[in-house]
Amino acid sequence: MTLSSYEAAGVSVERGDQFVARLKHLVKRPGHDKLKAGAGGYAAVYPLTEARWIALTTDGVGTKVLVAHQFGQHHGIGIDLVAMCANDLICVGATPTLFLDYYATGTLNVEMGLALMEGIAAGCDQADMLLVGGETAEMPNVYEGDHYDLAGFAVGDLSPENLITGTTIRPGQRVVGVASSGIHSNGLSLARKLLTEESDLRLLLEPTRIYVRPVLSVLKRHGAAVHGLAHITGGGLRNLFRLNPDVGFDLTHPLPLLPVFEKMLALGLPVEEGFKTFNMGMGLAIIVDESQAQAVADDLAAAGFPAHVVGEVTDARGQVRLPAYSITVTHSTP
Repeated sequence: MTLSSYEAAGVSVERGDQFVARLKHLVKRPGHDKLKAGAGGYAAVYPLTEARWIALTTDGVGTKVLVAHQFGQHHGIGIDLVAMCANDLICVGATPTLFLDYYATGTLNVEMGLALMEGIAAGCDQADMLLVGGETAEMPNVYEGDHYDLAGFAVGDLSPENLITGTTIRPGQRVVGVASSGIHSNGLSLARKLLTEESDLRLLLEPTRIYVRPVLSVLKRHGAAVHGLAHITGGGLRNLFRLNPDVGFDLTHPLPLLPVFEKMLALGLPVEEGFKTFNMGMGLAIIVDESQAQAVADDLAAAGFPAHVVGEVTDARGQVRLPAYSITVTHSTP
């Protein structure tokens, strides 16, 4: 384990996966048999009626809040919060509709709080969601001064025929990569250890790209050809195996690295660790039939979201091969 690994920075993806696996057994109740299995566990899917289902998810923005606090820039963090939830909802085929937030701080700083809420409202506008409620909690001695943490909660609308499960992913299908806007909201514990110059740290503040509108358009036009969507968050390319652990992926034409990732590699981040921790320029991956892959990429690009066909699904179970970097990222089930 090197100093420039996510685990050395204090975050263990493997330990988190093991915790979630055990937690699923702990919370299991008879009513859970009504839940529908959406791809990757990105959102819980619950049927209200036979014809109408809802998808629900929750997330935060991690230690990115420390960078925001350092520079006094909080608006983008609000956008991040919405993005982390909304981008997960579309991975099961849901249309994001409602959002709630939880804002906990040691001492309420009104101007800081308003900047956060303005960012959350802006993120909801980008995702076409309604901000319908939230909670603000002052918790002195839990948080120092006006330091804070955030959590977001989102609901999406879903019809049974639109549920994406990942079970139809097969070798030969193509992977369309959609560019990220930067580091997004994962891996910040490691990034903050690597980047020490102020100009480099500011790169971390770029808000997370919200993929809702272009992806819903793709699903409307090419839905039958789409077999999975992976929001590339903590764990990097290993997120692909959330869709289907029984296949592999060859990414022969990865998206270009963004400056923030080039800088971390130059500072000693091993390239394999980079692809196991960060999105490395690809914030979303779409698994699609070969015949429709280029059309999907073109539609995304036309909507202002750079994308191209980055590779294909293989039968190399648990392996993502990146020939351009001479590495293979492996996945093991907890």
